[in-house]
Amino acid sequence: MGAALRVAEEMLTARISARLTVESTERIVALVVGADQEDDAAPGGGEDGPPVLGKIKEAPGNVSLETMLIEIDKLLAVRAVGLPADLFADIGPTVVAGWRARAAVESPSHLRTHPLPLRVTLLAALLHEREREITDTLVELLISTVHRIGARAERKVTEQLVNAFKKVSGKESILFKLAEASIGEPEGTVREVVYPAVSGGEQTLRELVHEFKTRGPVYRRTVQTTLKESYTNHYRRGLIRLLDVLEFRSSNHTHRPVIEALALVARYAAAGNTTYYPLGETVPVHKAMSGDWAEVMHRTDKRGRRRVVRMVYEVVAFQALRDQLKCKEIWVVGADKWRNPDEDLPQDFAERREENYRELRKPLDPAVFVDEIASRWPPNWAC
Repeated sequence: MGAALRVAEEMLTARISARLTVESTERIVALVVGADQEDDAAPGGGEDGPPVLGKIKEAPGNVSLETMLIEIDKLLAVRAVGLPADLFADIGPTVVAGWRARAAVESPSHLRTHPLPLRVTLLAALLHEREREITDTLVELLISTVHRIGARAERKVTEQLVNAFKKVSGKESILFKLAEASIGEPEGTVREVVYPAVSGGEQTLRELVHEFKTRGPVYRRTVQTTLKESYTNHYRRGLIRLLDVLEFRSSNHTHRPVIEALALVARYAAAGNTTYYPLGETVPVHKAMSGDWAEVMHRTDKRGRRRVVRMVYEVVAFQALRDQLKCKEIWVVGADKWRNPDEDLPQDFAERREENYRELRKPLDPAVFVDEIASRWPPNWAC
């Protein structure tokens, strides 16, 4: 049996390696050339950094702009090898996972001892799986980063306002006294008539005005402005680069406006300090643009024309992308966890229904399945 398995592996690895171009094979082989020698870094590695293969194997760091940029470089390094998209299309996932595990734990010197077809196949499996894993990591970093921008903006504004906040009681009484004093002496000055009518005078009125400003739409606009500044000054560089390396798609035409919005953002990413999108440009409209963001996103220019503020539009586009990624209304090409939801089930799931249900340990009869679920709850669970 051992001999038969070795022969089968030799035939399979020969078939896989034959699908690669000469250039791709050379790049794969170069990954383990001198990769374990301190004085001889692998081609493509930095002068002070680890070899390419070592970088590709590294786990991602904490959520940060630096981590995002490092993961983008990893993904580009994997793609630079040029693996065909369908290289392992007819190979079982468990077989590919086994090859990937072998390549991940074996040292470069050990990998170099394998016959060329096996060496190339093992490394190709590692690159194939890591490309999907890194793509997933980048999607998760995008979601976490967009959330962090909003959360930090709210926390920063809240801390600033709470430090100066003092709730003013008896607002109705103050309003009545102000109205009474104003009617009683309509010709008097504010300082002589209005201030003395309120307990605490000018300071009380200032606190009342401040309380109003720290609540409602004024608070929201302050958070939005702080969020835009945080995005523009720090996180934008990484998120814009993600648009270059990740391909977002949707199977539902309802969500196409967000995809088109991202294309617009990418097209004007290097527009410098341009405040607005050009007048002739079509700006896709999506749901996230309504509500609190509408007032901040649109501004009247010096000629009285209503324009779309570019940086605010970018922030809203990334927020919409985050929301639709989380519920898989938008998916990412080349991802695993964030892949096309239509691929979540095997294409032959219906044809092999009995086998698949047996693997899942679920009954074929839906009534039996419902009865099993219902038996776990008390009799009045539906109420």
